[in-house]
Amino acid sequence: MDKAKTDRELKATRGGVQSVEVGMRLLKALSEIGGRATLNELSTALAMHPAKAHRYLVSLVESGFVKRTAHGLYDLGPYVLELATAYLSRLDPTSIASPIVEKLCADSNEGVILCVWGSAGTTVIRWLQSRRPISVGIRPGAVFSTTMSAAGRIFLAYLPRELTLPVVQAELTHLATEGNPLAPKSILEVERIKEETRQQGLARVSGHSVEYVSALGAPVFDYRGDLVLSLVLFGFKSSFDISWDGRNARLLKAAAGDISSKLGYLAEKE
Repeated sequence: MDKAKTDRELKATRGGVQSVEVGMRLLKALSEIGGRATLNELSTALAMHPAKAHRYLVSLVESGFVKRTAHGLYDLGPYVLELATAYLSRLDPTSIASPIVEKLCADSNEGVILCVWGSAGTTVIRWLQSRRPISVGIRPGAVFSTTMSAAGRIFLAYLPRELTLPVVQAELTHLATEGNPLAPKSILEVERIKEETRQQGLARVSGHSVEYVSALGAPVFDYRGDLVLSLVLFGFKSSFDISWDGRNARLLKAAAGDISSKLGYLAEKE
């Protein structure tokens, strides 16, 4: 008697799990179709009888996972967005970036720097040296120039102007005393740098901060479309390719795009 009861409980438990799995399969199919699907499209995609698919869809609609439009089509519901947002908001950009950054360093054989925008401006959080070591004093916590570094120019181009302007104004005053011919001399020149960076989707410098170092920078965005990291590839000026469409640029863009994608960023299609 006890064994029969146990068998019935196990069968019920398995049925419950299977029901959840079927519901998840419907959600995945709806997502893959791109939403706004008919009942027949969903049932065909899952090789499921329409009547069975309809029963599950009714429950999914009632729970907020699916919504039904005025035209009788099915789409992902508001609770799916809430769940996705809750998950994405917990992702740590640095942890997500780590294996991709390491691969970028290995594939390019160049140095890699990862920066965030801190209270003092462009701040290094990770630095990977290439096999061709460059004697540059970089350490986590170091602050780069916003106008003279590739990392800084990414923040300059993609962060709100009210965040970067105080730092830029202070830098322009300081740079005016150094006499560096590569330094911008006015807000107008800074705006031109921002425009070029956004147009190319990359920032570049060559001997601006360190005479023998060139670098390319790329933006990393999160699921809200906000800039969260500046990813930089750097190397010796004499051998580092800083062309906008060169191998370094392609590797860097791909890596930054991969990190952004894993953070939930949906790039706009051209």
